[in-house]
Amino acid sequence: MLKDLNSTKKGLITGLLMIALSLIFFYVLKLPFNQKDQYVIFSVYIAGIVWSLFSYKQTSTEDKNFKSYFSTGFKTFIVVTLLMVLYTFIFLKFNTTYRDTGIAENNAMLLKEGNHTPAEIAGNAVQLKQLFMPVMVAITTFKYLILGSLVTAITSGFLSRNQQ
Repeated sequence: MLKDLNSTKKGLITGLLMIALSLIFFYVLKLPFNQKDQYVIFSVYIAGIVWSLFSYKQTSTEDKNFKSYFSTGFKTFIVVTLLMVLYTFIFLKFNTTYRDTGIAENNAMLLKEGNHTPAEIAGNAVQLKQLFMPVMVAITTFKYLILGSLVTAITSGFLSRNQQ
């Protein structure tokens, strides 16, 4: 059954597994959002891409070069990236404590410095609240695209080199 899956479906499975792990880490294990649990989630991400590329190597009958491997990996990691960006947006929209805690810590730091007025600190908090979601979505998009393209390029290079 797993051999019949294309790279897009493998990306869907990988992304859903990553989301499930994130939810388990946050709600069941009570780990803070975006902490050390990210290493496990990134490991699943990398494993999903490598799974897609190795199964492509074993099953595909077409000419296997770097371009075809990278195309397969791209289809996998772009689906995972989309799912993780959507998950991050929805999660942070409904769980504002992560944002509010960060803003409170920033306010305390500015107050401790002693060179900001209460109005400046309040204005800064409003600005941080407005920028929080776009920045978090951009960071999530960037980190998953970069990691996915690096893993895909390295694994594709390795697999296409072994063909010759």
